Amino acid sequence: MEIKYELKDFDKRKIIDKYGLQENGNSSLYTANRAFIRMQKYVPFDTGALSTTVTVRPGSVTYEQPYAHRQYVSNKGKGIRGKYWDRKMWSAEGDKLTKEVERYMKTLKGW
Repeated sequence: MEIKYELKDFDKRKIIDKYGLQENGNSSLYTANRAFIRMQKYVPFDTGALSTTVTVRPGSVTYEQPYAHRQYVSNKGKGIRGKYWDRKMWSAEGDKLTKEVERYMKTLKGW
């Protein structure tokens, strides 16, 4: 059995614009901001420089300290802090982050 369905008047661009899904759109920036906030408790912390010297852009969170990469791949950590903090956050809180972004997108245009 084969079912064929054709969407008429389907404009992918309108959906992308409506929900801020462009590469530099509102939803991308919101997601990066929320990820940054959730990652803070997983980032190694000594003086606080690593966790506060950050650039958040749509689709990315960049830790700017010269030693950031070394900490990211090799920090032994204490408690939940340590290497691969984005992966730790996603594993522990990815579902919460996804729900936050979904709620945000629903508020954009009365979804």
